[in-house]
Amino acid sequence: MRDARLLPAGLRVLLVEDEPLIALDGEHILRSTGVDEVVWVRNLADGIQSVDAKQFHAALLDLRLGTDSSIPLAQRLAALNVPFGFLTGFHGDAIPSEYKDRPIVPKPFTPQQLSNLLLRLVDKA
Repeated sequence: MRDARLLPAGLRVLLVEDEPLIALDGEHILRSTGVDEVVWVRNLADGIQSVDAKQFHAALLDLRLGTDSSIPLAQRLAALNVPFGFLTGFHGDAIPSEYKDRPIVPKPFTPQQLSNLLLRLVDKA
């Protein structure tokens, strides 16, 4: 399914999702789209640790991670100029105003929505 004209080789994506079934589905979709490495983390602390340890081409963040928010991770990614978008069931004021311009894919998402989000993020990088 990879189109070499759309995705660079060696693409590494951070997937931050606390629900295992959603994460497994997302990882499958990303790999079938052509992502070489998907790093899946379930919580904010692991997300920050991953960003500090590796370089990512893009990140997909679930807005709500149990009782935590992924906004501190979004702040870290923005400071590092890593393109990111949100995967969330929340709408409206759940996303702070400074990130309202970031792409959002509602959950549950389709493979096409997730692929389009990734292409949009990688295209901006």
